[in-house]
Amino acid sequence: MNNKNEKILYRVKSNRFLFVAKAVWDIIWFSIGTTISIGLGTLLLSGILGFLCNDNKPNLPVIYLGASLIPLTIAVIILHIILLRKNQFYTISTQSITSEGGVLIRFNHTLRRNQIQSVSYTQTLIQQLLGCGNIVVSTAASSRGGIILTNIDHVQEIYKAISYNR
Repeated sequence: MNNKNEKILYRVKSNRFLFVAKAVWDIIWFSIGTTISIGLGTLLLSGILGFLCNDNKPNLPVIYLGASLIPLTIAVIILHIILLRKNQFYTISTQSITSEGGVLIRFNHTLRRNQIQSVSYTQTLIQQLLGCGNIVVSTAASSRGGIILTNIDHVQEIYKAISYNR
C-alpha cells in the first residue's frame, strides 16, 4: 500500500477445498514417481555395488539409504505445499491488485488500477458448486501482463468490486 487513500477491499486466498484436493492429487503422483525413481535407482546401485564388492549380494546399507530417502522426500514436498498455502495471498484494494507468495523464492506482482484493460471471471462446474472461480485481470503490457486469481471464493462479489473500482 503506497497511497494513504488506498483502502484494502479484500485479502483472499484460493478455495481451501480445491487447494487441498489438488495438493493431495499432486502428492499421490509425486509419491508414486519418487518411489519408482528412488526405488529403482537404489536397487540398481545396490546390485552394482553388491556385484563389485559384496559377492553378488545386494548392498543392504544402500537399500536402507534409498528406503529412508523416499519418505523424507515426500515429507519435504508436503511441507512445501503447506508453506505455499500459508504464503499465497491476493490483495484487492481501491488502487491496485496484488498477487504475492512463494516459499523459497518470494514474489509480488502488483497491477495499478490505471493499468487494467479488462476483467473477467470463469467458473467450472466444480467451482460453481463450491461458490468459487477464477478472475482474470488483463493489462496492455506484453510481458507479465496480468494476474489470474485462481479458485477465489465469492468470485462474483470480488469481480464486481474490481470492475467497479477500475
